[in-house]
Amino acid sequence: MRLKHLESALSSVPVKRFPDPKIDLEQYATSPHLTAAVILTALGNEDIGPGRTAMDLGCGTAMLTIGCALVDTDHVTAVDCDSDAMEVARSNVMAMLGDDEDDSDNDDGDDDDATSSPPVEFVFAKVQHESNQEFLMETLGGGRGGRGRGGRGDRRKGGRGRDRGGRGRSAPPTAAGRSTIAPSNSKSNHEKEQSDGLPFRDDCVDTVLTNPPFGTKQNAGIDVTFLRAATRMARRSVYSFHKSSTRPYLVKKIKEWGYDVEVVAQMRYDIPKMYQFHTKDSVDVEVDLVRVDCGERKKLQNQSN
Repeated sequence: MRLKHLESALSSVPVKRFPDPKIDLEQYATSPHLTAAVILTALGNEDIGPGRTAMDLGCGTAMLTIGCALVDTDHVTAVDCDSDAMEVARSNVMAMLGDDEDDSDNDDGDDDDATSSPPVEFVFAKVQHESNQEFLMETLGGGRGGRGRGGRGDRRKGGRGRDRGGRGRSAPPTAAGRSTIAPSNSKSNHEKEQSDGLPFRDDCVDTVLTNPPFGTKQNAGIDVTFLRAATRMARRSVYSFHKSSTRPYLVKKIKEWGYDVEVVAQMRYDIPKMYQFHTKDSVDVEVDLVRVDCGERKKLQNQSN
């Protein structure tokens, strides 16, 4: 599938922006162009698509979720905590993919149509985070202070956007009968160390895609917390957005965790004027799309066990 074709399909998503965005969750819209670029990058690396499972961590209005499904990913788990965002996400998925997405509230046990499109499972969950002062100090002067959305982007240069959900009350995965990611009954050592609060076992999906909040002084380093949780759950790869100004710190952290990391896209993200504290019509922020290779490290771990 070409970029323009996927972008055209994503342009048909009924609600691409949050009707009532919440600043504490840093909710902004993901553009169809940006979503298409991310999805095709992951597809080209065989990280999503047929034979793969994926998670959209902080799914917002489900643009990345829908993108994964449109390229025939076997199973997509959309994780968020904001009930308003999840309502929009469910509506968008139903409009774009039909009504066979997994949902425990509507699960009547009838799986006759389960193969008509890649199943989408919705999960309410919260990423537990404590403000990271080390991160704040090492990135001070990097222009943090929240995140923005909007614009266009491509693999090397362009704009940026993201629908956001965020973090809230936790609940076990929905539709356990059809889910490919069962909740963990006991925490692994990694989970105990990470304390990410998410009800999923280690290595539960092939690939996690996340566009985490960049964070403020009150929740500094929350994007790194999201990324750490994503690497726990992904057995193959993670795709995540971060401000370019934090790249040295981020790359160092990921390598400390034992993973290889690559900046697969550098983009200039246009933050539109959406909130009362925005004084300009738009502001550009330089961002990186990073790919974390989880497979090699976890293969070595499995061999040593």
